[in-house]
Amino acid sequence: MNMSRSYFQHKYKQIFGISVINDIILNRLGYASYLLKNTSYAISHISGICGYENDVHFMRQFKKYVGLTPSEYRGRADGR
Repeated sequence: MNMSRSYFQHKYKQIFGISVINDIILNRLGYASYLLKNTSYAISHISGICGYENDVHFMRQFKKYVGLTPSEYRGRADGR
C-alpha cells in the first residue's frame, strides 16, 4: 500500500473508529464466542483456531473483553 505502518494505523482508526489491534482482537473473540456456543471443540482447540498460540493468553483476553471465562461463557450459552 506504500505507506508506513503508523500512518496506516492512524488512518484505520480515523476511518473505522477502532485501532487495528483492537479490531483484530474483537473479531477473534467474536469467532471464539460463536465456536463456544455452537461446537463442542475443546477451549484449547478454539484458541488455536482463532489465532492464539497460548491458551492462557486467550483465556485472559476472553475474560477481559467478554467478562466471563470461556468455560463460563459456554456454560451460559448451554443454559447450565
